[in-house]
Amino acid sequence: MIVDLNEGLYSYEKYLDDVKKMEKKYEDLIKCVTIGQSHDNRDIILLKLGYGRRYFTISSGVHGRETINPIVILALIEYYADIYANYKEQKAILSSKLKDFNVHVGPEYDEMILGVCIYELLQTFTILFVPLLNPDGYMISLKGFDQIRDEKLREKCLSKNIPHREWKYNGRGVDINRNFPSRLWRPKNSEDYVASENETIALISVFHDYKSKGFIDFHSRGKSIYYYRKEMSNQYNERQLIIGEKLKEITGYELVQPQEEIEEGDTGGNTVHYFSEHFFRPALTIETVDDEATFPLEQGYRQITYDEIKLVFLQFGGLII
Repeated sequence: MIVDLNEGLYSYEKYLDDVKKMEKKYEDLIKCVTIGQSHDNRDIILLKLGYGRRYFTISSGVHGRETINPIVILALIEYYADIYANYKEQKAILSSKLKDFNVHVGPEYDEMILGVCIYELLQTFTILFVPLLNPDGYMISLKGFDQIRDEKLREKCLSKNIPHREWKYNGRGVDINRNFPSRLWRPKNSEDYVASENETIALISVFHDYKSKGFIDFHSRGKSIYYYRKEMSNQYNERQLIIGEKLKEITGYELVQPQEEIEEGDTGGNTVHYFSEHFFRPALTIETVDDEATFPLEQGYRQITYDEIKLVFLQFGGLII
């Protein structure tokens, strides 16, 4: 496999290298598109997986310090692509073994069923992945503020007096997940306005260009699922709850209660609020990693998170079709 969850520090440059290798290995199954640039001129990448005419969108890496999800999402893209690419060959092998009554094929049969489901998923949908929406913040969190090459931007970030390992913002010191137009949004100060950031605009462009049937944004921490939308109808939230309960079953994560949708004093404007209010389609936030985890997040969470959310894309596609 190309993506190694046991690798040490996973830099933006390594991320780009793995993306290019995956696109080359899986040819038309995976397509890489640059949807924008960060304020420090790093490409924001969209990976399109599948051949379907319907779409749903997955994002992660919105907050810089949440460094586990980008590599995990990329590894899962490769996992789904690998199953799809080898499906027909594996099916032929299993069919041959099934004819031999002396051969036990229990585990292989289970794998074949999973292969069928993923094959059908990627025939029905093209899944749109933005694994690392905030590359500037990600690199600050990993290596420090000297990763911002623009001197003025670097000084602006340093002025916030926040340790680099706890950095959740982008390269301009803005929280992207409070920058999306929504009914709950309000300005934090006189200089704050919605959709001011390159990263925000890039994700909004994906939403509008592809008309996704649904959206999941992965964050960390808490092993929880946010499904409730105060500004949406009861009918909308009933569907959200059904989806949330199904995803709870396969991840083991907890559903966040409606009254905890946003914290008191929160300025609003996150990714899922924008998507739900503009498209009236399912939009959930999934928080990976233990609630008590500290930054920088330990690399051991990569494999744990991978195993926990492995089937989320498959389940979500089946629920929104």
